[in-house]
Amino acid sequence: MHRFLIALLLIVATAATAGAQTNLPPFTAGDRVVIVAPHPDDEVLGAGGAIQQAVAAGADVRVVYLTNGDHNQIAFKLYNRSLFLRPWQYLAFGEQRRTEATVATGALGLPADHLTFLGYPDWGTLRIWRDYWDSSASFRSDATRATTVPYKEDFAYQHPYKPQAITADFETLFRRFHPTKIFVSHPCDTNPDHRAAANFVRLALLDLAAEGLRPQLYYYVIHFGPWPRPIHYHPDIALAPPRALLDDGDWMTLPLTPQQTQCKYEAILQNRTQLADSQYALAALARANELFATIDVPRVPNLPADLPLDWRKAVRNKAIAFVPSESAEKLSEHALAAATSESIALEQTMFLRQVDDLIAQIELKNRLGKRTNVHLLLFAYTRGVDFARLPKINIDVTPFGNLHVYDFGKRVSEHGVSLTSVANVLVVRVPLQLLGGNGIDHLFTATRANLGEISPDDTAWRLFALSEGRDAPSARLGSPNPLTPARK
Repeated sequence: MHRFLIALLLIVATAATAGAQTNLPPFTAGDRVVIVAPHPDDEVLGAGGAIQQAVAAGADVRVVYLTNGDHNQIAFKLYNRSLFLRPWQYLAFGEQRRTEATVATGALGLPADHLTFLGYPDWGTLRIWRDYWDSSASFRSDATRATTVPYKEDFAYQHPYKPQAITADFETLFRRFHPTKIFVSHPCDTNPDHRAAANFVRLALLDLAAEGLRPQLYYYVIHFGPWPRPIHYHPDIALAPPRALLDDGDWMTLPLTPQQTQCKYEAILQNRTQLADSQYALAALARANELFATIDVPRVPNLPADLPLDWRKAVRNKAIAFVPSESAEKLSEHALAAATSESIALEQTMFLRQVDDLIAQIELKNRLGKRTNVHLLLFAYTRGVDFARLPKINIDVTPFGNLHVYDFGKRVSEHGVSLTSVANVLVVRVPLQLLGGNGIDHLFTATRANLGEISPDDTAWRLFALSEGRDAPSARLGSPNPLTPARK
């Protein structure tokens, strides 16, 4: 009995330690804070308490909205009580959401001139990031039918729906304001625009680092399956990070006073167009605290040419369920619930570097995962080189084990990529020359799995630093068995 009690106490103590977070450092009058919101209302949902505390401390606080939130079709149709909406009506909702955000942030202490709306397409920015670096085309919103920012009052009015334009806008705003702290949506948030916002912010900060701009970056989560629970307004309950994200960053908590939580809740309710279909879920984020994560940029280990690969030393990118914009309406309600609750095909992708090659080990959840198309996306970053001109590689492994390589969406015939498939593991060896050469500094990467037009699963987009490989032997490797056990 005593042994049982001791064991139970140890379990409880371990669980308490694992769930503990340090406090977010307090704001000061010298802070210059930017909240990046993918949509109007995300600034309140993710950082409404932080805004209040920063304003109270005398910090200069600004909000930058990536979109006007003009594509929430279900909410708009319920709000408008109409099954069919025309492009001008979606634009009108984008204007209305801008007004709602101004009222909501005003309740938190921010004047309207501290808000900047970019106006890029809601439910389209992740596709812009992934597919539109080629300058020959612009994204077209299937709601507003626009290909450029249509809102005359927005900062990016008439800027094309292209990733270069979004990145340049963030760089311009950050350069002007020179923030000390930036809050943005977590790259594992399951909303595609939230993932895109993290990508564009990280890319802009890589470019601006050479100018000495290195703000502290904090990430907040809003959408992640059935989190948080319970729904409804529970101001006395503290938020804990989603269990699946406990090791995706160092989590910090920001305790809120009851008055701050109540003010945040009332600000959430100002976003009236969003309450028809999700009021209870939105209210669940008005809790006794807020959560923010810091995420290091891990370095891909570089192995000498003569060593077998040791995957225990690799950096990894875990899989989380995701439904991209182009397929969301093709999923049944049951399939959508399944897709947002657990991983379907992917387990994780791990990376190593060996001299002139990047090696990815893609672990599928089981052998059935090989019935899907698996896409490894690799976007390299090199200091001083225009990111838009660097290769945007998509390596497609078909259910039949065929390997297709694309750059900017065009098939590459001579690519040097090799594939090894064993059980539920795919190992892809990619020459760094294909990605832009041995001088690559960083790598944006994600792995996706799709069944026809439906993508049931993917990893978040991750940013990795590449280890220096010039001190290793320069001779290209052949293709040794990538599953060779590591030396003892």
